Amino acid sequence: MPSHQNNRLGLQILICCIVTLLATVSPAQSLDRSHLLTIGLFASGVGLKFGSAIVASSAQDTYDQYLSTGLQRDIIKYRDDYQSQHNLSLGLSRTGMGFVGLAVLVSIFDQFAYISESSDFRSGKLSLKSSYNPQKREAALIVQRHF
Repeated sequence: MPSHQNNRLGLQILICCIVTLLATVSPAQSLDRSHLLTIGLFASGVGLKFGSAIVASSAQDTYDQYLSTGLQRDIIKYRDDYQSQHNLSLGLSRTGMGFVGLAVLVSIFDQFAYISESSDFRSGKLSLKSSYNPQKREAALIVQRHF
């Protein structure tokens, strides 16, 4: 898969994670300071993803210099520089995506905790049940509302 398609896929995944994170944080929770971990993970992930793009651009410049040089010692130097920058870019990108994904998961579990602590759950109007069928390897999360 070409590099630009990897970047496009990564950007699409990042946008989906951002939308999911924004959808799972309710306005009632927005002033709660217990979500600093989620915000920190998310901001770090986005920062790492942008850092990855900068390093990838630098790696591309090094690769262009590698292609245009004719001296053997410069070819080896540029090739090694490109490899190290490319590997760093991949590491930053994957770590950033991991941080954003982790932030989304933490946010979703915080939302489940918020729902289970709400007055509707305590009064018995809503219930949250989980189940797992080992034969079919299916997990289910069921939200029920009793009338």
